[in-house]
Amino acid sequence: MFPQFGATAETLSKASTLVFRIGTDAHLYDDPEDGNIVELLESKFDSEKCEALKRLLALIAQGIDVSNFFPQVVKNVASQSLEVKKLVYLYLLHYAEKRPNEALLSINCFQKDLGDTNPLVRACALRTMAGIRLHVIAPLVLVAVGKCARDPSVYVRKCAASALPKLYDLRIEDNNSSIEEV
Repeated sequence: MFPQFGATAETLSKASTLVFRIGTDAHLYDDPEDGNIVELLESKFDSEKCEALKRLLALIAQGIDVSNFFPQVVKNVASQSLEVKKLVYLYLLHYAEKRPNEALLSINCFQKDLGDTNPLVRACALRTMAGIRLHVIAPLVLVAVGKCARDPSVYVRKCAASALPKLYDLRIEDNNSSIEEV
């Protein structure tokens, strides 16, 4: 096409595609077999952890099973970065029912996050705990909802009210009276 520049139509097409993708997250969908996701998840930099978690969530959106990364993701639930926490919470909500034993490892961090000074962290932790559909943690979620129902933040109290139907749907006969008390 442009022999004087040594370019063919194919190379120009690839170059233009790369130029248009700069500044977007389209690269997250490129390679489902990317081997450096584990390295990024175990990085000490939050930006690299976010990159890996975004890739995992993009693969989930494509319908690819990435539950084999669950242990590495659960390690990041204790991160101080709000963005990392949100991405980990999304991943955990998706795979908690499939990997219940590993999901239980994260409950301690959720309970710690319920005492955080940031109301957004408290609300996200409560929403995630209530979204994990395991009967084992229902009593813990009930205690968390009771605590968050008295929170000074309106947003946290709203999330506590939204968590009540989720608890009720688990149909825990012995805790139904407790749910009504909250």
